[in-house]
Amino acid sequence: MIEKKGLGVSHGIMTAKAVVFRHSEISVPHELAEDTEREKENFQRAVRSVLEDIASYKPKSDDERSMIAVHRSMVEDPEFTALVTENIEKKRYNALWAVEAAAGLYIGLLEKSGSEYFRERAQDLRDIERHLLMELSGKELYPKLSEPSILVADYLLPSEMFELDTSMILGICLDRGGKTSHVAILARSLEIPAVLGLGDISESVKNGDTVAIDGKEGVAVINPDKAAADRFRARRNAEARQEKALMKGAELPSVTTDGREIHLLCNIEGIEALNSVLLSGAEGIGLFRTEFLALHKDIFSNDELQGRIYSEVARIMGRLGPVTFRTYDLGGDKIAEELRTEEENPILGWRAVRLCMARKDIFRTQLISILRASALSPSVRIMFPMISGSEELQEVLSFLDEVKAECREKGIAFDENMKIGTMIEVPSAAITADIIADKVDFMSIGTNDLIQYTIAVDRGNDRISYLYRPLHPAVLRLLKHVVDSGESKGIPVSMCGEMAGEADYLPVLIGLGFRELSMSAHSILEVRNRVRSLSYESCRKLADKLLSLPEASSVENELREFNGKT
Repeated sequence: MIEKKGLGVSHGIMTAKAVVFRHSEISVPHELAEDTEREKENFQRAVRSVLEDIASYKPKSDDERSMIAVHRSMVEDPEFTALVTENIEKKRYNALWAVEAAAGLYIGLLEKSGSEYFRERAQDLRDIERHLLMELSGKELYPKLSEPSILVADYLLPSEMFELDTSMILGICLDRGGKTSHVAILARSLEIPAVLGLGDISESVKNGDTVAIDGKEGVAVINPDKAAADRFRARRNAEARQEKALMKGAELPSVTTDGREIHLLCNIEGIEALNSVLLSGAEGIGLFRTEFLALHKDIFSNDELQGRIYSEVARIMGRLGPVTFRTYDLGGDKIAEELRTEEENPILGWRAVRLCMARKDIFRTQLISILRASALSPSVRIMFPMISGSEELQEVLSFLDEVKAECREKGIAFDENMKIGTMIEVPSAAITADIIADKVDFMSIGTNDLIQYTIAVDRGNDRISYLYRPLHPAVLRLLKHVVDSGESKGIPVSMCGEMAGEADYLPVLIGLGFRELSMSAHSILEVRNRVRSLSYESCRKLADKLLSLPEASSVENELREFNGKT
């Protein structure tokens, strides 16, 4: 039995067999082939396997059918296969090297083309090259989940999560990752127990090993003995009883002991989460992360399907409260293959509204879909991510006005009074929130990015995770400034970052003046219960005191004492 301590990022206790997946760069040996006939056979076998995979895809749109046809034609292209074969026969390259050399030549030619169409095909050929190299090297593109299992990996990208059947994932254990990483956010949304930052667990676990995880305490036990298994079973039963008790309060009002109402909304990534939202007693959707739809290849390439999702969410949830669609926050580790680029610092690079304003074709389609949904419910709101200041916001608002004019000309119905808001997640936006507030109907603070940008800490880097401190004095002062700016301009300010779903932070947020918090459905039950135990007046006094403290450690200690956790 081996016990490992990491970061508990998604509550839940689970014991199951493990499936292990490790990313690895494909090593292409630049060595001459000893048996060219065998190398040609290996290449032909890889081609057949890739074609079988392509044939198994189930297209849901004309665009997807077109993409599949392009990939198939590339794999079967006689000039490409002839060049690979020539590399093997005449240059005596091994099959891996032969594919790499042939693909590299064609990719270079495509990228130099004056045609945008051919330049885009270079990315398709990269996909084909990787698929062939994976087949030749015996590596898997994605883990194989044939039965419900705990997935153990070195790391996971959000796009990879969407390639997997998440109904087969009972828990997640990763070597790397932080509490506000996008995989952690997805795990919470999907209610999958997860422990990240476990160091080398992907090397310590073998396929078929039994793994027990506690997503609250951040513990993973490999092949637990009977005593450990009994402890996990007892904790799981206790957690189930607590969840049942909290569910009884799902319909109770979220009001402090002295009568201050705190509105609790949900963050979601897809329509499949709506049942959990309804069961939690949420008052609406404070953040619909539309970019995760883009990571579903079958949805991103199907404008009609994407529009139907927005409309269905508006129809179901609009009677409860706001339905806030955030436009694509693509970039960094959340990027659709169609938009992938190489950047030295992608988190601060071509992403969110910057990407959307550069690709107005994609942005226009999304805005029209959201505008259509607004005709179904006056509760639909639109929100823009990663706005850096008033000037950038105005450019986006002007483009939205253009799209609205197009809709009027085409007779597309939409709510002319639809509320428009912006995320406050960049320090420059937070500092100028009083200026930004003049241009929008609401602001919503994304603490995940605001904290990492303010303190200069990559939230996904477990080496410096100790520096990621939501209660840093600089963060608290920015939060207070934004709330005060909204209040002075008469517009609401909400919080939709992960900080909003932490019950321990609730006294601070209430004291700072927040009246609306958005979080995962699972967090709402606990947060509502906590709201009903607090008085606004005591929270306000606490916040005033915390704002006067010079260090994060002092703030954290004071809050622990208030929460009775000293």
